[in-house]
Amino acid sequence: MIRRSDGQTRLHRALAASAACHGLTVHPVTVHERPWSSATFTGWRLTLDVAVAGGDPGDWLAALPEEDLPVPGRLVADLVVTHAAGARATLAVLLLESGDGFG
Repeated sequence: MIRRSDGQTRLHRALAASAACHGLTVHPVTVHERPWSSATFTGWRLTLDVAVAGGDPGDWLAALPEEDLPVPGRLVADLVVTHAAGARATLAVLLLESGDGFG
């Protein structure tokens, strides 16, 4: 079982909902998280290795970087599919604190 931070859990829920809209399910295999900050923002850089089931994930993965993923209390500032092979993919995500009071 993967121990997830609050941001990871919220991101996973958003990814799962997005995948479900394409008839797919997504499961994290490994997750690496490290703090990130700039002069004005704080957040995390995450690398997620995911397994996708339920069909061909190609269309979903192609559309995912442009999708507006609702992550309460966070903002997905950047999402890149860095590797995709069959039912496995690696996602690089910049997840920021949104400051909306729901974190």
